[in-house]
Amino acid sequence: MVPPQVGSVEYKRKLMDRTGFSDRQRALHGLVLLGPALLLGLMAGTQWQTQGSRTVTASRYRVPLAEATYELQQEQTRLKGEAADMRARLDAIQGQAAALSGQGVSLEADIARLRATAGLSQRTGAGIVVTLDDGRVPASAPRQNIELAIVHSSDITDVLNVGWRAGAEAISVNGERITASSACVGAVIQINGTLLSPPFVVNIVGPVDALMRSFGDPSELRDVKKRREAFGLGFQFTRAAALPVPAYTGPLVARYAIPY
Repeated sequence: MVPPQVGSVEYKRKLMDRTGFSDRQRALHGLVLLGPALLLGLMAGTQWQTQGSRTVTASRYRVPLAEATYELQQEQTRLKGEAADMRARLDAIQGQAAALSGQGVSLEADIARLRATAGLSQRTGAGIVVTLDDGRVPASAPRQNIELAIVHSSDITDVLNVGWRAGAEAISVNGERITASSACVGAVIQINGTLLSPPFVVNIVGPVDALMRSFGDPSELRDVKKRREAFGLGFQFTRAAALPVPAYTGPLVARYAIPY
């Protein structure tokens, strides 16, 4: 078979057929690649919108939550003040009732003793002041070092336990009386439901010499003292001649009771 001559009509027709087939093939390949490209672009756009909405949502609610926390703290302080006023009025009524009879005087003395034992009355006496504070560690320091340089709730609990074992009669932390109903919890430290910030000043009324010996004992509070030397954790204790410890103003939760 004789091939068509170059430039002839038959040659041009066959050339167009081949060229057209090649164009159709390239178009088909382009469509095959276009589908995944569109899908990838859609996924990227959706992810970007999702991330953007998360950032907006976080910033939108951060300020209202902080304001709500502050308002709740203020409300709690107000309610504690009202509870203290009501207890003072109750004490006055009990005192008036006790003055009416000899038996009432004896009963009032028993109530006063029990209130002192429960931490519901203010105490003032000799004791020691223990101060815990966060160490001054640069923000560029390793995270573990930063955590070891700050005061944790467990550190305050350890200080309280050393005080009780040494014969403490009354303890307060930043003005919050420590009783059987107290709790010291949280990364942001709360005592009796009140948020506290460093420095944490612990007033301990009790036998001064015994307290000084206990807190100076190397076997006591070893972790706190080690972190003081290594990471600058603040820890010190001093004597006090007349140390005030306020009355407990938090809620009273009784699980067990003994008839008196």
